[in-house]
Amino acid sequence: LWVWNDMLTEQQIVSTLEDLASQNVKQAWVHPRPGLMTPYLGEDWFRMWKVALREAERLDMNIWIYDENSYHSGFAGGLVPEAMPESRGRGLHFVEVKNVGELASDVIAVYRLGDGDSENVTDVAKIPGRLPEGRYLLATLRQAPTGGWFGGKSYVDLLHPGVVEKFLDITMGPYKQQLGEHFGKRLPGVFTDEPHLSPAGGIHWSDRLPVDFEKRWGYDLMDHLPSLVQPVGDWKRVRHNYQQFILEEFINCWSKPCFEYCEKNDLEFTGHYWEHGWPGASHGGDNMAMYAWHQRPAIDNLMNEYNEGTHAQFGNARTVKELSTVANQMGRKRTLCEAYGAGGWDLRFEDMKRIGDWLYVLGVNTLNEHLSYITIRGARKRDHPQSFSYHEPWWNEYHVMANYFTRLSLALSSGEQINDILLIEPTTTTWLFQPDSSTAGQLNKVGDAFQDIVNELERQQTEYDIGCEDIMGRHGSVEGKELIVGKRSYRTVVLTPFTENLNSKTLDLLMKYAQAGGTLICCGDPPARIDGNVSNLGRTLSKSRGYSHVEPEALVRVLKTRVESGFAIHRQTEDAGLLFHHRRQLDDGDLLFLVNTSIEASSSGTIETGAKGVERWNLQTGSIEPYEFVSANNSTKAKFSLPPCGSLLLFLSNKVVAPATVTATEVSTISPTSSTKIHRVEPN
Repeated sequence: LWVWNDMLTEQQIVSTLEDLASQNVKQAWVHPRPGLMTPYLGEDWFRMWKVALREAERLDMNIWIYDENSYHSGFAGGLVPEAMPESRGRGLHFVEVKNVGELASDVIAVYRLGDGDSENVTDVAKIPGRLPEGRYLLATLRQAPTGGWFGGKSYVDLLHPGVVEKFLDITMGPYKQQLGEHFGKRLPGVFTDEPHLSPAGGIHWSDRLPVDFEKRWGYDLMDHLPSLVQPVGDWKRVRHNYQQFILEEFINCWSKPCFEYCEKNDLEFTGHYWEHGWPGASHGGDNMAMYAWHQRPAIDNLMNEYNEGTHAQFGNARTVKELSTVANQMGRKRTLCEAYGAGGWDLRFEDMKRIGDWLYVLGVNTLNEHLSYITIRGARKRDHPQSFSYHEPWWNEYHVMANYFTRLSLALSSGEQINDILLIEPTTTTWLFQPDSSTAGQLNKVGDAFQDIVNELERQQTEYDIGCEDIMGRHGSVEGKELIVGKRSYRTVVLTPFTENLNSKTLDLLMKYAQAGGTLICCGDPPARIDGNVSNLGRTLSKSRGYSHVEPEALVRVLKTRVESGFAIHRQTEDAGLLFHHRRQLDDGDLLFLVNTSIEASSSGTIETGAKGVERWNLQTGSIEPYEFVSANNSTKAKFSLPPCGSLLLFLSNKVVAPATVTATEVSTISPTSSTKIHRVEPN
């Protein structure tokens, strides 16, 4: 992300591009960011863009569009709400009171709360003094705030009719007019950044929402609004139906039009949503469903603290596996991650390699460094440091990292990752328990249980994909004992603990699959709801011949018995490292990437494969080297040992190759001959 944050000059454009190219960083997104004084999308803006593309041709680089000033995508630096004042985003908030009194202008409905139910008393409440003291819930409407971040305007309602069309017209229209000849060439595509559906907090709302909701689900949402925030009425059904409706609208009103625009104009649509919010749904309902509408699906992964928690970034394997799964199923060769942001001015090469290796081993194959500033004058130096630029003391050596990840990007975008196990993400179940604080405990219980299984599968080197119900509903089918999702087929499907709801299309697929004898493992009770409604169909599913119940703690052991590929990784006893692997199948063998994410402990073990030989593909040098292995009885075994933050790329060849000659290795420790001395070379 190449940050334009100044009154730009041609010399700045040329010099900073040369700076990037000198370290083998050969692609950049023009990223408007605080500090920018050159008018966004104005005459000088495109004059600088043309200079950038001219230099990109000279330096053999690509320059991409970042679609906003600055983020979240959708308001075009304030130009969309300026052109469409009616697009201002709104949110529904609720407050419980004893006495209603005179209704404020922002109150859209009033409800009398009972013991587990509610009654719409809005008409009565409009007459002061008619309602006695009691428990009442007021639904109030708030507008998205205005501010300098939004160009003096506000964030928009991305589901409002015409907003995405206006956004594309205001942003992409000038780019196409000024630079369209470069589309699909030196200008490969467009990055979108965190478009979301909670511009005013609370629950996403618009005047047309109740009408469209009733068309979708057949009942009046206004009579059931309290169910969205309190456990009254058939609250689980109402919450599911609301979130399902919002997700479908988000796809139809945002990601699908952007995807289709890019497809029509020979561009790649990339960028990310707020994947770390799961199991929360306030930003859009289901991030995986959105990835399917990107030519190059993407995530972000910021900061430099390893944490395997549900809401973590670096260390949260679920967020990366969601991305790689959609790429596998939709046939997308490239994925992307916006990485390193807010890693701090003290981020080291070791940290960069550690974070990047972890992202790549889980399924990323394009690295988008966050950020590279044209200037860090004044307050700019505090905007999510560090900077991949001449401002850093290590910058002149960064080509070492760039070359490493270039080779790794090529390797891990070659061939295909093919996993036989599908772990269905319980997203439609999480919809039942939000955003009500009284049900937050169950929401976290569902999310944490799924996260725990993902983490354990990674620890045990089990290969799997994650199932998104929306994608399954659009691209799923059954062939014999295999469940098909897009371009992938699965012979084992898992429902994780506390999966209470399935969508009807998912149930239909699983019913056909399990009745045909496909292996369906459930780690809890059968789902009790379908499309949010109480249903016995989950019990019916549990009687299918392919269905079985497995306790969560026994799941990995059972899944290992299902593996038929002849490939396995056996870790040494008491291995304290954080081992991950990624295997890709090519015509003449498999690429295997091994990563130890631990910054303290080494990791070692043995690879077992049906391949005929093993080679090391050296990511530091680009050379292909012999590797030590032993073959016997149609099985090949090779040992590995990874130091802290270590990695290894191996090729498991279908052709006979000679093993490396075993040589003794001598290790010696070199002690310093003097103390370290530090002196400042110039004022900071």
